[in-house]
Amino acid sequence: MKRRRLLALCGSLLATAGCVSTPAEPRDETGTETPVPPPDSPTDEGTGTRTDFGTVSVESATVQQGVVGPDSPDSIGVYDEAEQYLVVIVAVDGPAPEPERFALKADGDAVNPDTLVDGLYRDGQWAVRYGQGGGPLVFPLPATVPAESVRLEWPGGSWSPPEPIRHRLAARPPGFAVSMDGPSQVEPDDDPKVSVVVTNVGEVAGRFVLALNRSGPRVAYTPVARLTGVLDPGESWQRTFDAESPYVADPPRRATYLLDAPGDRQDTTVTLSPTDASTESASETGTMVE
Repeated sequence: MKRRRLLALCGSLLATAGCVSTPAEPRDETGTETPVPPPDSPTDEGTGTRTDFGTVSVESATVQQGVVGPDSPDSIGVYDEAEQYLVVIVAVDGPAPEPERFALKADGDAVNPDTLVDGLYRDGQWAVRYGQGGGPLVFPLPATVPAESVRLEWPGGSWSPPEPIRHRLAARPPGFAVSMDGPSQVEPDDDPKVSVVVTNVGEVAGRFVLALNRSGPRVAYTPVARLTGVLDPGESWQRTFDAESPYVADPPRRATYLLDAPGDRQDTTVTLSPTDASTESASETGTMVE
């Protein structure tokens, strides 16, 4: 699937080298909430830079190998130009600092959050961005980060990730085996299902991120789900979806499910065809976005 350059890598932190060995993390990834009072003065003296920001608190944080965002007006995709991402959800009570006022620091290096051109896709919501009231801050990172020194800073406050997040940042992300299965032929009275299976084939716990779309039988493209979860080494996860029957269209037409995973090698599709393939109209099944 086509991947637009949604995320522009920035900051010298991306040049960090070396692998830090850490144990697998506990499964709790939630960051602790840390309210920070606004500064007393409305501006930085002599610069005119605004500092009268509201109270900032960190609601949650996750480490993952990609982020899901709009890939076209009617489909979603996984963006994975960095080796891993720290996604921090912040809440702001009052005027929100500009996103560039946030910096993730480690061993003297710093990286600012990426500008989300099209935003994120979350729970059916398109173009989810940081703004007034807060929102997601997405930090592109190398495969390993010196965890003990990691700290998120903004005007008047800071936040240190909890131990599970630091472990994830320091350990090279694990690999995942991804597959999808469903019937190739569907009868008019069938109740078709499509299943996605993910297995952690690495040596540490990690979070997988996938984007599932459908093409046909009555639409060119439509999102089905953003799939994500944390798996321990060797652990598998499965989710089964009620699939769209080819027979909801008249005449019946194929329904194709397209799974987008980080990298290109594990993208996969499942096509559900009506038993009578002669009813298929190829011009109306939708075309994959290249």
